[in-house]
Amino acid sequence: MAAASVSLQKNISETSSAYLCSTCKNKNTCAEAYCKNCNSCFCGKCVKLHNQLFQDHATYGPKEKEKWPVAMATQEFLENCEVHKGKKLKLFCEDHTQLCCNTCVLLNHLYVGCSVLK
Repeated sequence: MAAASVSLQKNISETSSAYLCSTCKNKNTCAEAYCKNCNSCFCGKCVKLHNQLFQDHATYGPKEKEKWPVAMATQEFLENCEVHKGKKLKLFCEDHTQLCCNTCVLLNHLYVGCSVLK
């Protein structure tokens, strides 16, 4: 489990630049703000325009990243099985208190205590 935590920390630090501006024509522009109302990220230039147009929207800067949604790369990392690459975690085994992919269940849990994640 320690390896998973180190791997997760590395993945999160690598994905801090994974937030890209949703509206910028240059699709590789890193976001500097997130608007909760629009559910979109904006670069510095676009957030200024956004804030002029939508003054009542809640926007969060880089110091408030805990209010931003999880980056797609991080979400994919969290949803994937570490043991069976390419398989999504879909079940929870209550007996082992462990998240499982379909292959884990078949090989190690035999559906005893496993329930589908929602």
